[in-house]
Amino acid sequence: LAGVGIPVACFLHGYAGFIFGSVKANALWMTPLMPVIFIMSAIVSGIALCIFTYIVIMEIRVIFRKPSPWGQGTPSAMPQRETDIQIIRIMAKYLLFFMILAVTLELLDLAFHSYTAKKPWEILRTIIFDRFAFNIFGLQYGLGTALPFVLLLLPRLSVGRAFVASTLILIGVFMMRWNVVIGGQAFSLTFAGYMNYTLPIIPHDLDTFKEGFAGFLLLLLLPFALLWLFSRVLPLFPKRPPLPHS
Repeated sequence: LAGVGIPVACFLHGYAGFIFGSVKANALWMTPLMPVIFIMSAIVSGIALCIFTYIVIMEIRVIFRKPSPWGQGTPSAMPQRETDIQIIRIMAKYLLFFMILAVTLELLDLAFHSYTAKKPWEILRTIIFDRFAFNIFGLQYGLGTALPFVLLLLPRLSVGRAFVASTLILIGVFMMRWNVVIGGQAFSLTFAGYMNYTLPIIPHDLDTFKEGFAGFLLLLLLPFALLWLFSRVLPLFPKRPPLPHS
């Protein structure tokens, strides 16, 4: 599944970045770095989601595992944590490396827009440093990048700290997508003014379902449903042989 999923994900995010970067009418999207930025942020979110899902599944297995009927009350009979902290620490090293690449490319793109200072820069500066300043520098870079970066860099990474860091990184990548897509449509293409977007919470028709909160939840839960479906065919954990009766 990983062998199939990795190239498909690269093509998906690379193509999405190519579509955004080739829109000449939008000054925020038109940059040759957009496909690479999308791929790097997808790698970051993918590793963070692997850590998140691994910890959740392992902790759920401990919660629902029944203690051994032999030796009731002894420490060996109680459920033991199966989360391998060494696996998490190895994934965290890769995550830190790709976080540095992703943030460097995003800041390089911002510096490119600022340095060239073409005609659209005035309205882009208002979008970045005023109307979307909290989303970009507070949620995307502050809560979703800087804070988890420090949590992962601290020595003796724990399961709880890795879980919090991976959750914050997923929020940060989501905000990056939000700022690119919604921020790129927050100003008119004629630079005559600004536009506001209201997320539809309760769908009234198919369009408000696809573009609203209900469609977001559907897409959010779909990968976990597919993971459960695949686990029925390709079990995640081997079955343990029953213990012999003494």
